[in-house]
Amino acid sequence: MEKLSRSDVIKLANTTGDCSGYDLSGLNLSQLDLIAAQFKRCNLKGANLSKSNVSMSNFEDSDLSGCDMSSSNFAGAVFRRAHLEKSDLTFSSFIGADFSESNLRETNFTNSRTSCANFIKADLFGANLRMTEAVLINAAGANLQKVNAYASSMIGADFSGADLRGSSLHATDLSGANLYSADLREADIVEAVLVAANLMNADLRGANIKASDMTRAKLEGAKSDKDMK
Repeated sequence: MEKLSRSDVIKLANTTGDCSGYDLSGLNLSQLDLIAAQFKRCNLKGANLSKSNVSMSNFEDSDLSGCDMSSSNFAGAVFRRAHLEKSDLTFSSFIGADFSESNLRETNFTNSRTSCANFIKADLFGANLRMTEAVLINAAGANLQKVNAYASSMIGADFSGADLRGSSLHATDLSGANLYSADLREADIVEAVLVAANLMNADLRGANIKASDMTRAKLEGAKSDKDMK
């Protein structure tokens, strides 16, 4: 895999717009305008993409593990099957981004905006989702074990069939969320808002449910240690 420099990336982004298949590991790509650029199958491990505009760019099948992607615009970007484990995505916009089947283990999304993003079958084990704006995200079938979603807005989100075992949903707004057949065993659901949420066939055994608003929540078929009707 050929190694490129920062200046090489800028030149390609401004001409063909295609930087696919290159080794960009450890590069400082901060404060750049890389709108709609192609970075498919790249090695970006440990790169600095902070404070950049990378909206609508494509990182499909790329390695972005350990990257600094903070305070940037990634709206509409594609990260299908990409590796972003332990990367810093804080204070960035990922509105409408595609993270389907991506590796996001222990990734930090604190204070990011991910509304309408696609997380179908993504692996977010241990991810930090504190105070994120995640309205209408689709995380069906995703691995969300041990995520921390404290005080996040996840209104209308789709978590159907998702694994949320041991997750922290303290003060999380899940109004209208779809948690059909979700696994919420041992989850911390304290002061959460689950108004009109769909919890049908969800597994809530061992979950810590306290002071949460479950008005009009659908609970048919849900498994629990106690009656929640």
